[in-house]
Amino acid sequence: MMTTNKLTKTFASGSLAIGVLAGAVLTATSASAAMLTWEQWVGTPTTPGTPLEVGDKKVTYVSGDIGAQALDNVALTQMGDHYYFVYNSETLASQDPNKGPGGSLKYTIAVTKPGWAIVGVDLDSNVSSNYGTVTETFAEIPNVLVSTNGSPDPASGFYPIAPKTLLTVTNTLVNTNPGSEGLFDFQNSFHQTTVPEPGTVLGLLAVGGLGLVSRFKKQK
Repeated sequence: MMTTNKLTKTFASGSLAIGVLAGAVLTATSASAAMLTWEQWVGTPTTPGTPLEVGDKKVTYVSGDIGAQALDNVALTQMGDHYYFVYNSETLASQDPNKGPGGSLKYTIAVTKPGWAIVGVDLDSNVSSNYGTVTETFAEIPNVLVSTNGSPDPASGFYPIAPKTLLTVTNTLVNTNPGSEGLFDFQNSFHQTTVPEPGTVLGLLAVGGLGLVSRFKKQK
């Protein structure tokens, strides 16, 4: 049985599914989102997958199988300086939770606008009470995030990381009671900020150096 907070989070995910059509872009005052069915995002043997794109972020499927159904969906949402990638197994078209044993999913999230970078990550999941774990690892950074039976990691906020313009993310699902326990959705969050361009930093250093030389000459 789900706890109250799990019901609340699952309702929020369902609301997102109702409010956004597959493949459409939702634009609000401070939020925007894109959603695709699992099949649209991953592709088929004869059709390449379609990346999710919102703002300056692009999420592209790489490989893996987590037992998702073709009509499950994935979404990328921007709210201020945060981007959220969500896999949702309970949709209007596919209403059963993912009760499989688990598996792994690899994708990339890329920053497409110069001057911005991902500087923080966190993980959350909605599962039945004795599901197991959802783990998140990265090729570019050593962080390992684990959501156990729906717990967020970290408990609040996000883990700061060195600025990155590309992250290769792997989510690993382990259902310790397949067939009876299920995953409703999981969410990978990415916090971003602006970072100075290398040329800008060098320019500032050069200007600062000229100032020091000027002051040194005046003192002489």
